[in-house]
Amino acid sequence: MPTSDVFGRQAEPKKDQRSYVKLRNGYMKTGGMVVDMFPGGIELEMLSTSGMKFGDNVELHSDKIGYIDGMISWVKTRRLGVEFDRTSNNAAKVAAFLKNFHQG
Repeated sequence: MPTSDVFGRQAEPKKDQRSYVKLRNGYMKTGGMVVDMFPGGIELEMLSTSGMKFGDNVELHSDKIGYIDGMISWVKTRRLGVEFDRTSNNAAKVAAFLKNFHQG
């Protein structure tokens, strides 16, 4: 059911667009929630980024995306960014996912 904002406009209920992604960094397996995704990479929110380092090669997996390889491009306390490997296969998977991710 729509709700009114402070200006009296009707706001549609927000869909939860965040998806869980599994992440493998060498022998370490963990996961996180998608904060943002764009054609070249992804931002994840995690319980801990301990053991994650700039430049590490990682493998991401999601039921909605499949498997995508990438490299950690930045790390903060509970968030990290992954730049996807530039392959046509990755590009097609990401484009299909983004079509649904940014609709709302």
